[in-house]
Amino acid sequence: MRRSLFFLPMAALLLDAPFAAAQTRVDQTRPAAADGFVDIENASGSVKVTGWDKNEIAVRGTLGRQAEGLAFAGSGNRTRIEVETYGNPHGVRSDLEISVPARSRVRIECFQAVVTVSGVTGSVHVETVNGSISQTGPAKEVDLTSVNGSVDVTKVTGRVQVEAVNGTVTVRDVSGELQASTVNGQLTVSGGTLERAQLETVSGSVRFEGGLGKRATLHAESVSGTIDLMLASGIAADFSLSTFSGHIDTEGGTVPSKDRYSPEKRLEYSTGSGGATITVHTLSGGIRIAKVQ
Repeated sequence: MRRSLFFLPMAALLLDAPFAAAQTRVDQTRPAAADGFVDIENASGSVKVTGWDKNEIAVRGTLGRQAEGLAFAGSGNRTRIEVETYGNPHGVRSDLEISVPARSRVRIECFQAVVTVSGVTGSVHVETVNGSISQTGPAKEVDLTSVNGSVDVTKVTGRVQVEAVNGTVTVRDVSGELQASTVNGQLTVSGGTLERAQLETVSGSVRFEGGLGKRATLHAESVSGTIDLMLASGIAADFSLSTFSGHIDTEGGTVPSKDRYSPEKRLEYSTGSGGATITVHTLSGGIRIAKVQ
């Protein structure tokens, strides 16, 4: 049974891998369905995936020292690519460049690797512990998670879910539905038009400079980070803003009301005829709403 790289037993991490040859070049190709599932696993190094117009998968790159080989097999509808190693895989750096049919459903799992995906129009799911993730292109569904590393998403239309623990999250020109969060890092959203957005940080700041649909919902929340929303000047929306010990600043200069029994401040108002729903909450971070042309 396959074991996730995220949950290898501690004993396995302490094993000394046997002697292996120097880095090995790989260059393999096999046929694949236009919209098949591609499962990729590389513990350490880098993975670069590019969508193309061929119904085949090509793998090129180098396998690190102590790599046992490359498992590259499957039927047309499902393909598995895995760097196999002797003993502990986390110390074996391998760099792979993989071309897949553009409509593929791609899943990538790493431990200590940088992941780059572009040109895939199907779905993209990536998990890495130590490493950055970059996704570019019109994928219908994107789900990216990094523990220690930045996550960057550009030009996606569909459903996007991105998460970092210790790292920044940057979202550019994304339209549709977005769920993005960080613990320690800045969260920035710019461009695109969203119908539903949920943005959360613990100690990082949030900056939103994107567009919203007429009936869109935007919820932004932070514990100690600031939240800045830069919205179109003609936006029609209903606002609900609250902070426990931070400040609220809007261009209209409306003074928020204070709770009678606590320092919490609240402000509710509408612009235009209303339509979009915007909810912002912080514990100790400030809230600023500004309008741009």
